[in-house]
Amino acid sequence: MIYNLGIPYMGSKRKLAPKILNKIMQDNPNTKYFYDLFGGGASISLLAIQYPELKKVYYNELNTSIVLLLEDIRDNGISAKYYEWIDRNTFMNNVKEDALLGGICKTVWSFGNNQRSYLFSKDIENDKKLLHEIIVNQCKESLKDFNSKFDTNINLHYESCLFGHEENINDRRLRIMKQVKAIVPQRIELQQLQQLEQLQRLEQLQRLEQLDITNLSYEEVEIVTPASETIIYLDPPYKKTSGYNKSIDFDKLEEYINKSPCKIYVSGYENTYNMIEVASFKHRSTLSATANNEVEEKLYCNI
Repeated sequence: MIYNLGIPYMGSKRKLAPKILNKIMQDNPNTKYFYDLFGGGASISLLAIQYPELKKVYYNELNTSIVLLLEDIRDNGISAKYYEWIDRNTFMNNVKEDALLGGICKTVWSFGNNQRSYLFSKDIENDKKLLHEIIVNQCKESLKDFNSKFDTNINLHYESCLFGHEENINDRRLRIMKQVKAIVPQRIELQQLQQLEQLQRLEQLQRLEQLDITNLSYEEVEIVTPASETIIYLDPPYKKTSGYNKSIDFDKLEEYINKSPCKIYVSGYENTYNMIEVASFKHRSTLSATANNEVEEKLYCNI
């Protein structure tokens, strides 16, 4: 199986997905249908489609721009438009839009994947753009400007023996950023191009054609498969997480869980819905752009 897949997304289950799915599938070997109703960055769904015993995986996400992003990657792959530089104004004008560009802004160009603030501070934005243009477009004018500004000798020369194949954007990023780190060590803020790292993760997405993708509220997703062969997985906004608890009626969600004939699993830090705790996992928090504290996330079940 291929692990660590998914869209860059705050609160992503990318690192926990194998543990969560292994527990669910071990406890429910007859499961054939899997519904991921708060799909987010799709880490759970993209791993679920690799389980041969699952006949169908249903991914649902309310955030329209994220769904459009997934659908575009599924239908067209990572095209050149994904690698175009997005400046602060373009970001602010589009990040809240229910459009593909909004999805790209949210997942590639937002700080800590918070889907609200621009990736780079104003004082380093132009320097990051120079490096972006050097790496993505091999722009000689940007290279000249960067070398002049920092009195460096970064170059675009490529020796094929370094990688053993034709150099791609990610190869060039690794090679040139290694030069930057060695030559401009005092500028720590230059040493990463997060947007290119995020795009590299998007490049790894595959088999999306096997996903049934919907853009609905969780309760609007029609469960059309036999309850005895169906698992519903919920990763809703957490009740006590700042900024993430305004878009959901927790009482309504609890009612949905209680009325469902299907077996339901919910991820969370606390037993919000009066369910049975079946597993717990320690990991580093992904709910903040700056937090790196260890947290214990739990998996609950309704049956």
